[in-house]
Amino acid sequence: MRLILYTGKGGVGKSSIAAATAVRTAELGRRTLLVSSDLAHNLSDIFDTRVGGEPVTVAEYLTALEIDALKEIRENWSPAQDYFANLLAFLGVDDAIAEEVALLPGMDELFMLTRILQEVESDRHEVVIIDCSPTAGTLRHLTLTDTACTKLQKMTNMKRKVFKLVRPVLNRVKGLRHFMADDEVFDVFDHLLGNVGRLGEILKNPDVSTVRLVLNADRVAIAETRRAFTYFGLFGFPVDGIFVNKVLPRELADGYMNRWFKLQRQLLESIDQSFLDVNKFRVPLLGKEPIGLYPLAEMAHGIFGDHRPDDVLSAPKSVTMDQVDGKHRLVFSLPDVNKKDLDVGRKEAELILSAKNYTRVFSLPDTLIDREIAGAEFTDGTLTILFE
Repeated sequence: MRLILYTGKGGVGKSSIAAATAVRTAELGRRTLLVSSDLAHNLSDIFDTRVGGEPVTVAEYLTALEIDALKEIRENWSPAQDYFANLLAFLGVDDAIAEEVALLPGMDELFMLTRILQEVESDRHEVVIIDCSPTAGTLRHLTLTDTACTKLQKMTNMKRKVFKLVRPVLNRVKGLRHFMADDEVFDVFDHLLGNVGRLGEILKNPDVSTVRLVLNADRVAIAETRRAFTYFGLFGFPVDGIFVNKVLPRELADGYMNRWFKLQRQLLESIDQSFLDVNKFRVPLLGKEPIGLYPLAEMAHGIFGDHRPDDVLSAPKSVTMDQVDGKHRLVFSLPDVNKKDLDVGRKEAELILSAKNYTRVFSLPDTLIDREIAGAEFTDGTLTILFE
């Protein structure tokens, strides 16, 4: 099983590259599913055929799916939604408003993740390729699968036990029974959080799942991609490829485009230096939009050449552990983080790393749980933590 996620700044062409990859893996005889998890779906436009909320056959060995988040919520969230809607209505909120408010923030993202898990764990596909939302949205989605999910599960289990204890008493008090959630409501939460946590384990397995970052050769996109590369590494999501789209061909080196061509060449060198340990692919600016199977197949051959797109293209290590002078050492690669934005803490068997708006709770390996932090150093984008 292989899971590949494409993301990047909006408008860089990630959907086209994801679709081209899917067409190529299908050509190689691997049962491939291409999934759009972006709310602004465009697979129907790219393949020039109708794609919807259930897998549709696009070509031999290739199916496509545009996740309908509202449909997933309706099918999986109704017991919890009914509970919250009834509670709000009892508190005097208008029925129509109560029904809307009962859809908690982030539900669409969570149910998109569970639908992806459903497809990944089925036996129908050998390769699942995800056309993700732009970078910030993808980071938010994937970090939902981190250890915060486990903490929410523990909290839900605790509340279930408390509700079981007090339910017989509160059910006798008029009005209070509206505040009591049934086991069915907790089952919905347990199922949802369990699925999201399980997907997180798959996403962090570098032999199965990798992220590929798509960008254009411009300063804004490069800066965003550097940050994304760092944060994906921080959370343990392996990045195996950088795809630079819309590279100007040499034929445009003269005339009006000469300055753009020279500037882009400088920026391409900057990209090469920014991601030294990751395989990089340059995708030329095409003469027309790659719409339909044949243009996408041509595009894929131009991108990958002799590479198999379903292979792990490179394996940079964001976290390593070794031993120096009798002390254990954890080393994190954080190439685009400023020292002033970095904060390190510890709570029992967990290491807490914060960089700007992102925080990762890192579960320490067994060999380090009983050891104390002896020191930490951040130099040239590398965080080293010593244990003794």
